[in-house]
Amino acid sequence: MEDLKMIRENISKWNSIRNEKNAISYLTSGSGFLITAEDFENWDLLAPEFINCYLAVNGNNDFKIYLVDNLTDQEQDYKLNENIFEKNFQEYFDESFLNQKGTINSNLTPIEADSRIATWVLCANAWVNHKQALRQKEVTAESGEMVQVFTLPFSDLRELFSDENLASLKATFALKFEETEALSSYEIEIILAKTEFQSKSLAEVSLVKETFADMSKGYPPSKTVINQFNLL
Repeated sequence: MEDLKMIRENISKWNSIRNEKNAISYLTSGSGFLITAEDFENWDLLAPEFINCYLAVNGNNDFKIYLVDNLTDQEQDYKLNENIFEKNFQEYFDESFLNQKGTINSNLTPIEADSRIATWVLCANAWVNHKQALRQKEVTAESGEMVQVFTLPFSDLRELFSDENLASLKATFALKFEETEALSSYEIEIILAKTEFQSKSLAEVSLVKETFADMSKGYPPSKTVINQFNLL
């Protein structure tokens, strides 16, 4: 399958450069990517537990994300645009994303979401330097490895897409503070956001309502298991 060969090559290219200094230029080349209602409906037929998000760089040096459900990834029965989707890393967030108004009902408050996203925007370069410093120390070398793939709980997508009028979710990078017995540091994550514009007429100012989900997990630093990510 020619498409699958290309996908593997693009993922392999990111893996070969992810720990280099210029990796940050890819990670900050856009604001994020979109997950559409059509993507969700295709996956929902399979009832997966997770969506695996592979980072990649194509032959034109464009940063890409490949999304595939965990069941397909385990069975390795990939079908482009049916259960695996290529996403552009694009600029699409406007001021409303960082300045929400209205009531928000979610597991992540807008203040905390704004803080994590802003931390990524302002501190991405410093974070990459921090990762490099960790890799140079034997004790923390593994913690310094740059992320290859994320997992998103499908339950988050199901909850957010329960709104039948929702066309797409926004997914963006953020930095979340994590503390373990061995290390306290920031780690990259993906935050999902559902945006709703509310107005009664064209003459009125639209209010923006945002709902967030932030249960993504990056690998590394988390450890993979056999047959978990078969595109790596």
